[in-house]
Amino acid sequence: MKKKSIIIITFFIVLTLVTGYRYFYGEWNPFVLPDRIECYSRRYYKSHNSPIEIIDKEKLYPINSMNILTGKRLYSMHPKGEYVPTVIYLETVNDKYQTYELSGGP
Repeated sequence: MKKKSIIIITFFIVLTLVTGYRYFYGEWNPFVLPDRIECYSRRYYKSHNSPIEIIDKEKLYPINSMNILTGKRLYSMHPKGEYVPTVIYLETVNDKYQTYELSGGP
């Protein structure tokens, strides 16, 4: 009976994780890069190019928020000023960054 309860609880935890990831990031698989990210109260969608390597990392400005489920930092090429950046970067592995582009409207 104890084993069955543990399996049921584990199943519901995994189901919650997967459906939550789909709701927030547009992907069923929590081990891939998100399809979309919310930042500055706007939605950014993943660009079609693969992760890029940025040579001059001093030009990247960290955004004060992190991608919650991946735990990775978000960056921008411009410091947050009077406008919202059109492209943000999600740090992946080996100093590569996935680009996300701003969708239309707030």
